[in-house]
Amino acid sequence: MGRFNELFACRLCWRVTLAVFALILAIESVILIPSAQRFEQNALAQLADAAMVAVESALAIDEAAGRNPSRDLELLIGRHELVAVALYEKDGSIIAAAGPEAGELHYPGAAAGAGTRQRTRDGARFDVTWRSASGANPLVVTRLSSAHVRDALIAYTLRIAGLVALIVLVVTAGTMFVLHVLVLRPVLALRDSSTRAGALPDQADSFIVRTRRSDEIGELFAAFNAMLLQVAESKRRDRELSEERASFLTRHDALTGLPNRTSLIEHLEHLSSGEKRHQPIALHLVNIVQFKEVNSSIGVPRGDEMLKTLAVRLQRCAESGDYVAHLGADRFAVVQVGAQGANEAAAYAERLVHTAGEPYDQLDQKVEVSVRIGIAQTDAPVREPQALLGQAELALSRSSDSEGYRYQFYSPELAQEARNRHALKRDLEQALARGELYLAFQPKVRIDAEGARTLTGAEVLLRWTHPIRGAISPAQFIPIAEETGLIVPIGDFVLQATCRRAAEWLARYGWSPRLAVNLSARQFALPDLERRLERALTESRVPAELLEVEVTETAAMHNVESTARTLAALRSLGVRVSIDDFGTGYSSLNYLRRFAVDAIKIDKSFVDDIGADRSAEAVCDAILRLGQSLGTKVIAEGVENESQLAFLRRRRCDEAQGYLFGKPLAATEFERSWLVARVAA
Repeated sequence: MGRFNELFACRLCWRVTLAVFALILAIESVILIPSAQRFEQNALAQLADAAMVAVESALAIDEAAGRNPSRDLELLIGRHELVAVALYEKDGSIIAAAGPEAGELHYPGAAAGAGTRQRTRDGARFDVTWRSASGANPLVVTRLSSAHVRDALIAYTLRIAGLVALIVLVVTAGTMFVLHVLVLRPVLALRDSSTRAGALPDQADSFIVRTRRSDEIGELFAAFNAMLLQVAESKRRDRELSEERASFLTRHDALTGLPNRTSLIEHLEHLSSGEKRHQPIALHLVNIVQFKEVNSSIGVPRGDEMLKTLAVRLQRCAESGDYVAHLGADRFAVVQVGAQGANEAAAYAERLVHTAGEPYDQLDQKVEVSVRIGIAQTDAPVREPQALLGQAELALSRSSDSEGYRYQFYSPELAQEARNRHALKRDLEQALARGELYLAFQPKVRIDAEGARTLTGAEVLLRWTHPIRGAISPAQFIPIAEETGLIVPIGDFVLQATCRRAAEWLARYGWSPRLAVNLSARQFALPDLERRLERALTESRVPAELLEVEVTETAAMHNVESTARTLAALRSLGVRVSIDDFGTGYSSLNYLRRFAVDAIKIDKSFVDDIGADRSAEAVCDAILRLGQSLGTKVIAEGVENESQLAFLRRRRCDEAQGYLFGKPLAATEFERSWLVARVAA
């Protein structure tokens, strides 16, 4: 039953069968039409011949007997399908007539002659005319009933049509069966096999179609099976390549092709158990200094090319048996096997530094970078690869924090320092909430030619008193705040506390010194810095001119266009702006004229050497002249003795601050030492 249903559900079979059916009908129709015409013509001819024989016989008898043919013709009516008979002379005069429809018979005319036959439109009558051979050769016109011929023709056509229908049914059934055996089964087999192979291409060869046919279908099966074998083999090969590629990518860096951190750990584990397990190992962690800035300046594509070049250089620099890995965007690792002591490891690191530091050709420019290296060594087998890598990370961190050191060895002291740093970071996260941070104020004084020292403002400095450790230097906790991002909430605290303090002094004394707050590089880069300042001023209701912000020269030069916009926005609030540590950056003089600033501060490093270093004095003198030419106030910081003050006074420095005038004091002490005295005066 299933195959029977498949047979009648086969669209292809039906289309072929219908085409065969239509073709047979067309052929039979072509044959049937002339056959029916011949059948009809033969039947009419027989009818005409029978009528002619009967009439001629009657006329011959009448001529022999010398009788009028009318009586005998009447006797013929109704016989041999005769309906009417009429005899005409050659001149058209009627000789005799018989039959009910004799009046409808007409002399056809001399031109018509004899032997004409004509059937009526409805096919019920058949008129036959001929010249009789008896006597005076009268013209005989007869009308015969041909209705039975029409019925016979219909019966004949039905018989032929039935035969054709039987032939068509037999041919159709045979065609369907042959198509089912020779075409449908192979097509269904191919369809089923291709569907399953498409769903499971990895197992395509499991759906090969078995056949012994040697015809075109067999050739199709052979080609199809060969294709399935190729698909299965291709998918298996692709899967193997994908697995190999995935395995490679999980252990290698996609950009440089070097092993990644996972592979590095596996390699160190292998060294701990392999034939080299007793050889000393030095792990060099190589980091590109300020790679983000370099990448931003030359573009990411060129930065990637530089990393590829560096990877090749490190591989060439490494000795046989060493291992080079890429751990991240700006970090590589080199495992030195057999390093005998720190001196050999240091010499190896020097080679790495020199090789990595050579200029990189990036299209139309040469890029120079420097690297720092953290080194961790072990003489015993590597028991804990992660710990060794952590030691190298710690040494690298210390190397990055130290100026002038291109590489740093790990030591237990570094680990203790890291633990202390972590503890300090944890305590700093809670210091703000616990109220351990407070403000200190260092006075700024106006330098008069007569030697008077008038308080004009104060620099706000952040201090931290730990409940257990006591006072902690800003040099310790400010870098940690910068590193962790805590500098942003701490900076907001300083701004708000400064504005509140200025408002309090203004309300108490009717006057407050201008308070200068240092903005860190991270704070200065905040997109909503202007809004933060405006909120602090609004909440404290302090005049904006009593607030001054100090931005380091390095932070200002990081993005000149952005700095110019930010400084202009701050000044639009009424806040004063000064550039701190002036002279320690680069290209400052070229861009200072574009910055909207009220003052520049001479860095303490130059003030310290006044009277001892002519170069430092020259720098101070140049900065003072620059500020005077631009109409910008110049403030000297770090003034600690009278000779420094005298130098600055002679060159008309506007303001100064330093231990000569006073150390940073807590708010109450600063108020008692400076504000009360000023108000009393």
